[in-house]
Amino acid sequence: MIRFILLLLSFSPACIAAPTNQLIILTTFTESSITPITDKFQQHYPDTSIKVLHRREESGLRLLEKNDHDIDIVVSSSRSLFLPLIEQNRLLPLNDVNRKSDAQQLNFQQDYPDYLAIFGYSGYGLMWNKDYLAKQRLDIPTAWENLAQPQYYRHLIMSSPARSGTTHLMVENILQRYGWNEGWKLLLQIGGNLSSLSARSFGVSEAVSRGLAGIGPVIDSFAYESQKQFPFIGFNYQMHSPLLPSYIAAVKNINQAKHSQQFIKYLLSEHVQQTLSTSSLNKYGLHQKTRQHYSVLPLDHNLMQHRATLIKQLFEQSINHQLILLNQAWQLIHRIGKLNHLSDDQRRLYNQAIKLASTPPVTKEQADSDAYLQALTRSRTDVDTAKRLNNWRQTMSTQLETSIAISERIITSAKEAE
Repeated sequence: MIRFILLLLSFSPACIAAPTNQLIILTTFTESSITPITDKFQQHYPDTSIKVLHRREESGLRLLEKNDHDIDIVVSSSRSLFLPLIEQNRLLPLNDVNRKSDAQQLNFQQDYPDYLAIFGYSGYGLMWNKDYLAKQRLDIPTAWENLAQPQYYRHLIMSSPARSGTTHLMVENILQRYGWNEGWKLLLQIGGNLSSLSARSFGVSEAVSRGLAGIGPVIDSFAYESQKQFPFIGFNYQMHSPLLPSYIAAVKNINQAKHSQQFIKYLLSEHVQQTLSTSSLNKYGLHQKTRQHYSVLPLDHNLMQHRATLIKQLFEQSINHQLILLNQAWQLIHRIGKLNHLSDDQRRLYNQAIKLASTPPVTKEQADSDAYLQALTRSRTDVDTAKRLNNWRQTMSTQLETSIAISERIITSAKEAE
């Protein structure tokens, strides 16, 4: 917008169409991770002025939807950030960029539009604080299923898919791997062990590094950056998880920058590709292998995009807004699980309490319904969507409150029987 205002003040129509030396980059990566890369690029093009804007996905989309935006380049691991731009023909074709060999080098199991380049990739896994785990006498987790165990009660932290594109991929990976019912059961069990939800994805690694939580799922770049500073940070990739490509695209705007294509070529250059894993970005180059081997499970990106609004909002209403009740429900369930003897009636009630605390307010049939999905919008002012979200939140609250009441009744009756 700053550049646009300056152009208007010049009162010269010719100037509006002229290429500019200022390159504005919008990214979901942290500014500190990408600035060293742009500084080196600037050494090759000293006439270029570069501005980096860090935005979360939703905020970035709102900015890019404006007709008078002045963004030249978008860099992100979130494919959904680019899809509206592709559909609206708002990206520049990358005719001068050789991307075919790069696409063949890594099998990301997704379409590869002519307007999008992959310059690197990441994985994700579980990060932990060794000192924290030793102090709390906790085991090192190896899989998502571990995080549902009673020992991790209120020792976990994660972000939300509505706030983090990487977390959205993680949640989708769980749902696609385990199925709708079992996937949400696992997510809600993990939710019961969360101490908090971070507003930003890199807030998870910060909290674990500071000892505010013991364990959190993170993208590898955050974990490796933390390991550079703190020797007590551990990290393992999550098995059966997808590769996470890092994308770059040039955006049409009011006054195109001169060196958009050159910056994309620079990221794909042999020198940058060979040093990408040790750079500030902490990404793997397209011909580099991960530090730890793990089995890759491709993600159905079309399915993820189709139900993105549902997944993000359902997580918000079922986990983020229910954290206190989730903690209470699963603390009691864990407590009952330690009881030596339960009667048949108590066992039946115990299973009912678990089911109530691990069942989302949206069924698989609803999630598979195109009509149900299309009725949801990203708009904050849509009345119908707001009503539906409120209904989800109330339904989940009622289920958790009922689960808590049932568990309390079991515990009371168990004490009386002693």
